Amino acid sequence: MSNNVISMNEYKKNKYMKMPKQKLFLLSKTELLEQLIEYYEAVKKDPFSLSIALWGEDLMDVISMRALTKELQDLADTHKKGGAVAAFNLPSVQ
Repeated sequence: MSNNVISMNEYKKNKYMKMPKQKLFLLSKTELLEQLIEYYEAVKKDPFSLSIALWGEDLMDVISMRALTKELQDLADTHKKGGAVAAFNLPSVQ
C-alpha cells in the first residue's frame, strides 16, 4: 500500500525529471516528434513509472495545444482518456 504514496517533493522532482512543460512548448515540430518517440519507447519499457507518466502528460498537453496534425490530436485525446496503454495500443497488464 505504501508504494502508491509519494511526497510532494518527490512528485515535483519527478514532474520535471525529463523536461519542463515550458521547454516542450519551445521545441520544433521535429523535436516534439522525437520526444513522442522517446516517450513511446519509455512507456513500452516501464508503463507504470510515475516520472514517465508525468512527462507523457505534459508532452501530450503540448501536442494537443499545438495541434500539429489530426492524428497527433487524436493520439493526445486518446492518451487523455485512457493513458499510454490506450494511446499506444499496448497490452494491458492486469
